[in-house]
Amino acid sequence: MSSSDGNHEGGAKAPPEITMDEAPVSIADIRLIDAPALIMFWVLAIVVFMQFFTRYVLNDSLAWTEEVARYLLVLVAFLGSVSAVRRGSHIMLEFLFRMIPATYARILALIAETITLGLFASLTWIGIELTQKTRQQMVSLPIPKAWIYWICVGCLAVMTLYSALWLWKKFRQTPDQVVAGFDPTISKN
Repeated sequence: MSSSDGNHEGGAKAPPEITMDEAPVSIADIRLIDAPALIMFWVLAIVVFMQFFTRYVLNDSLAWTEEVARYLLVLVAFLGSVSAVRRGSHIMLEFLFRMIPATYARILALIAETITLGLFASLTWIGIELTQKTRQQMVSLPIPKAWIYWICVGCLAVMTLYSALWLWKKFRQTPDQVVAGFDPTISKN
């Protein structure tokens, strides 16, 4: 038999081909809450460029750039995570939703979102306790490390709120709506 008609030997049909269509890039989804991550990213880029330039071009490295770049990278990760949680775009394995009925997929999504909410809330609480005990300053600059930790804790608190909103949204949706939210090409009946 020809493989062009989708049949293999024995008459079994080949599984449907999965296509990955890339959505056009748009800045329409950027909100004011995403601005700190974008600003911090560009500040990090400038600091790393200064570090590279002073070390390899001028042969006289600025001592503070390495430590500042490290903390800026941490802040970019936390601030960027706020944007990812807001959009519901953190990485996930949606293949399981293709394999189980929509009702079970909805239950699984609610459980996963509840665990995520609990994680963010717990990390926020632990972060507050850690930040209140921190008395150190950065080594190269007279900036308290607690300031950086407070930004991270604030990001965790905002992620907790967004996660609660996602849980509420999924709780109010039908099983088919929840599954379609993960992958619009999946249709369960």
